Amino acid sequence: MLELDIGSRLAELRSEYQVDNRVNISNVWKNNGAETLLDALSNQTEFDHALHANGSSIRLTDSQLKGMSNQERQQMHQSMMNHAAQGVGFLYNSHLLGRQYSKPTPQLIKQAHTLLNTAEVLNTIKELTGHQDIIYASAQATRYLPGHFLTRHNDVYEQEGRRVAFVMGFTPRWHPDWGGLLHFYKQDGSLTDTWVPRFNNMVLFDVKHPHSVSYVSPFAQGARYSITGWFRAIKP
Repeated sequence: MLELDIGSRLAELRSEYQVDNRVNISNVWKNNGAETLLDALSNQTEFDHALHANGSSIRLTDSQLKGMSNQERQQMHQSMMNHAAQGVGFLYNSHLLGRQYSKPTPQLIKQAHTLLNTAEVLNTIKELTGHQDIIYASAQATRYLPGHFLTRHNDVYEQEGRRVAFVMGFTPRWHPDWGGLLHFYKQDGSLTDTWVPRFNNMVLFDVKHPHSVSYVSPFAQGARYSITGWFRAIKP
């Protein structure tokens, strides 16, 4: 059974969060929860290709991508790079909770999402962050491989009532030189902090924080796995 360990450190974590409306929590999964979730992510989860090209967000299955001609793929890639050069871009693997896939979402991933939406966890997040209107957590599984990235942006989206972003890390071994780093910025674009992908941690930050995920190097030896989403004031 999956269990989170956040409430036992609530006072300490709340104080840390209040400094800059963000916190990086270690050892969030009890027992071997992080290990079993990593196995589900790396061996049982079907991922789409999420990217921004031709002026819109695109989601492609492996079969859809393979069904494109070389020219179509090249044109899409060039458009994606052009958008990214202007500060609007992303490329990574995604598995949306609630979306239908040819391979069902692993039960453990579903259990993690259900756990995030329990009254106990939602109340803990409300107390930790001060956002008392939080009522729901959305989630997706993500995988960053060489060539993947997410340009600088914030997560403000009032139509969904987003309040706090979260990133639950499942990356046991990662070198900073490989990229895939979570960068935080001031509103003027200057860098304030960088957090390296970790294992069995949970990052929480206010959706107003500008942030990015740096380009994953071609020589990166591994995948950057996480479960990410938002604690929201509006249910879907």
